[in-house]
Amino acid sequence: LKEQQAVDLRREMTMIIELLKSREVVEKEFRSPHPPEGEGKEPPKHTLYDHIDQAAVDALEARVRECLEELRDIAKTDSVQCTLTLKEIADIDVPVAEDISVTWEGVEAIGGLVAETQKAKDEIAQDLHSMEHHCNQLRDTIRDLEAEGGVLSMDDYNVLLRDTSEIPGIVGELQEMLQEVRRRTDEINVRYLQYNAFMEENRRAFAAVAQIADISQRYVKAVAESQGRYAGLMAAVDAALEDMWGLVTWYRQFHSAYDGLIGEVHRRRQAHRELLGAVEEMRARLDAAHADEMRTRAAFVDREGPFLPSDLCPFIQDPPARFVIEEATDDGGRFVSVQSHETRLLDE
Repeated sequence: LKEQQAVDLRREMTMIIELLKSREVVEKEFRSPHPPEGEGKEPPKHTLYDHIDQAAVDALEARVRECLEELRDIAKTDSVQCTLTLKEIADIDVPVAEDISVTWEGVEAIGGLVAETQKAKDEIAQDLHSMEHHCNQLRDTIRDLEAEGGVLSMDDYNVLLRDTSEIPGIVGELQEMLQEVRRRTDEINVRYLQYNAFMEENRRAFAAVAQIADISQRYVKAVAESQGRYAGLMAAVDAALEDMWGLVTWYRQFHSAYDGLIGEVHRRRQAHRELLGAVEEMRARLDAAHADEMRTRAAFVDREGPFLPSDLCPFIQDPPARFVIEEATDDGGRFVSVQSHETRLLDE
């Protein structure tokens, strides 16, 4: 967008400069910046372009070009940095754990297995305690039997027979419970291995995500720094473009004002001619009045002078005051004034 604005502005500037170059200044009253040429040499063409500061225009255009070039470099660098960052992120292996239904239900299920295994273990412990009790009873009975001479009563026999018959059942229950414990233990071990692998995969995934976050943070920091420079250059471009638009506007008004200047010069010439006519008319009237006064004074002197003592009124022989109109300067302005070459009589 800024490049397009610069192109449009350059086109406008070129058009107005060419317009100023084509506008020749032919009025002799207008001052040319060119030094006078020697004798016999043709003076250089005087145009409105001679009165503009081309160096300032060139400096502004150079500043805009430099800023736009730096902006392009920043944009190119950011693009390359973005591509490299995306490639660096793409090269990171982010493992995805297999779906083993690691949900809260799965966790509760393995908790149930552990609880059931613990319950079976408690039952095994209870059965072992019962067998230990039977063994102790059998040992006590045998000890008592030996102490009594080896005679076994029918009641003792029945007790021993009953306890002995219960042992295979208890052993069978123990074996079944042990098998169940082994089965559940194997299942727990399998789930443990699965969960452990799942957690390891997730740990690696989290590490990869952390690495990606670090790369992204470095990229964002670099982009923030470049954006700061970018904003400063954009402000400089805007200021330079605004100054150039100001020059374009001023040059347009300069060209338009020159048309008004020509009209004003023509008007002043006409006014000056009219003023000179009025001055000539006034000069003629003053000259006529002076001649009349000269004749009137001469007639009086011829008629009455011989009878008047010379010391009575010495200045009676003086000629009348003569007024002239001349161009005078006051405070840098030009105006026409009337001055008298003889004011003594009027002062008196």
